[in-house]
Amino acid sequence: MINSIGDISLFISFILAGFSLFIFICSYINKSDILVNVAQRFLFSSFFSLTVSILCLFVLLIVKDYSNLYVVKNVSNDLSPLFSATSLWAGQAGSLLLWAWILSLYVLISVPKSLKKIMPASKIAGAFVLVFFLYLISFIESPFKTTSQQITNGRGLNPILQNIYMSIHPLSLYLGYISLTIPFSFGLGALISKDGSSDWIKISKKWTYFSWTFLSIGLLLGSRWAYLELGWGGYWAWDPVENVALMPWLLLTAFLHSSYAQEEKNVLKRWNLLLIFLAFFLSIFGTFITRSGLISSVHSFAQSSIGDYFIIFIIFILIFSLLFYFKNKNSFYSVAEIKTLSSKENFFVINNILFLVITITVLLGTVFPIISEFITGEKILVGPSFYNIVNFPNILLLLLLMSIAPFLPWRDGKIKPVLKYLSVPFVVAIIFAMIFYSFFKSYQLFLVNLLCITVLISLVKEFAKDLILMKKNKNILTLKYRRYCSFIVHVGIVLLIMGVSFSSYFEEKYDLTLANNQSKNIGTLNVKLLNTYKKETDSKFILGANVLIKNGNKEYELNPEQNLYKYEGNREINKETEVSIHSTFFRDYYLILVDENMDGAFNFKIYINPLVSLLWIGSFISIIGGFLSMFRGKITND
Repeated sequence: MINSIGDISLFISFILAGFSLFIFICSYINKSDILVNVAQRFLFSSFFSLTVSILCLFVLLIVKDYSNLYVVKNVSNDLSPLFSATSLWAGQAGSLLLWAWILSLYVLISVPKSLKKIMPASKIAGAFVLVFFLYLISFIESPFKTTSQQITNGRGLNPILQNIYMSIHPLSLYLGYISLTIPFSFGLGALISKDGSSDWIKISKKWTYFSWTFLSIGLLLGSRWAYLELGWGGYWAWDPVENVALMPWLLLTAFLHSSYAQEEKNVLKRWNLLLIFLAFFLSIFGTFITRSGLISSVHSFAQSSIGDYFIIFIIFILIFSLLFYFKNKNSFYSVAEIKTLSSKENFFVINNILFLVITITVLLGTVFPIISEFITGEKILVGPSFYNIVNFPNILLLLLLMSIAPFLPWRDGKIKPVLKYLSVPFVVAIIFAMIFYSFFKSYQLFLVNLLCITVLISLVKEFAKDLILMKKNKNILTLKYRRYCSFIVHVGIVLLIMGVSFSSYFEEKYDLTLANNQSKNIGTLNVKLLNTYKKETDSKFILGANVLIKNGNKEYELNPEQNLYKYEGNREINKETEVSIHSTFFRDYYLILVDENMDGAFNFKIYINPLVSLLWIGSFISIIGGFLSMFRGKITND
């Protein structure tokens, strides 16, 4: 009964969205506000019907109704209610249904009433994307397929996904990915309507801040999940699915900088259109990559013919966008020009180029295995060293820009006063960097420290100067609210880069074998295996260990485990490592129980990751800056 209601509601939602798209097209052709309102009501009805459908699937997952094939594939009797609920986005069909539901909400509420000129065209773009996703889940990948067999237990959720971070990580990415549709729709609407003003940028800003913030949250949660769950001591492996989530974030970061220049000085109009289009295309490309089966990843879905539909969709949107771009690009001439190389606008251009280079690098590394397999029949994987070597100079240049650009004036910028202003932060930074280099002899870390400390001290100096001015002008916080939000984000990014640099360069890794009550010295640590234990639950066998780590007078007890599941689980992963981590600000002690030897001894891996805490702290700070940016309009009336 619930399956039938969900399936019928899904089909009705598709039909209503199709009517909405058709009426929006008619409203654009006839310039009719009445038709816009009619189409909007159809869109609301589609959203309501889709809400009924997603609630039906949610109920089926919670009650574990094994007459539904999606439930069979993603839920089992032992699965907790939390992970039963999050199974909604664990499989292909359910995640597409969630995607469509979120998108229908976004398209429904994105009503730029003050911009009647671009509204119908932008709604056409948003409604078309919605109809595409509704078509997929209505006819190609329905979550309401049923079975007549009597099934008493499902395959269950992939064990490595049974983690609180992974429960939230996909949802956060979806919120960020899907919201890119709205600024894309506004940009395309402006292009179709030949509206060369910056109005579409202004109404897009909350959506772009929203998208950037939730993509940042998703990337952070994904990194944290990989650190805790995969048992390899790291947090970012340049996995293809990690990469396709990173690329829209990179382009959106570039867009937030250049759109600021368009708002303030009416420049980079065409460039901003291209950036937001590319960011949207990469979000769809990422969805295609994870669902087509073209790549192997612990994050990706099973191989599916759904990828063919995504290719057609991407090609159609690309051709349609390029057609209108070349047809109407003359309406998007920038009124102003970038006059000097040392102006803030020009530094934003350089910033954008660097972000674009990094994005292209990541894209090439991601698709190269697919291309190599197609041409030679052999899949050649691109390792982390490629990304690290190629992107390191670009990161340094971005840090250099970050230390200069915030203090440059618009238009006729002069760099000498800025360099004079930065002289004190730079001298302090070079002293710290030289001291650090005298101990560790690393040119790379010297450059990272020099630039990071320069940025941090210069931002603190600027804020301290404004605190003094605040006595004279109490409204300075409101006047410079956007600037302070960017400062917060920059501080977070700098701390993140320092965390990545320190934890990567100074990481220590040891393999050791211990019997019960045996201890060994590794580096400055003494590691003792106190005891081991074996347990069994309804779903798995557990092998665990209690290990004591001594560092001088400090002692830490860690409890790593290995879980062997009694059934394969979703996607045939039945062995899971539960790492044990003792975290301090200065270092993490990261312990993995590998396996048990035939002689009764146990193999362990231990990682010592210094200052990895800066990565998590910096990410959190930058996300706070993103959240504050979303509320900029309410505080500044801007």
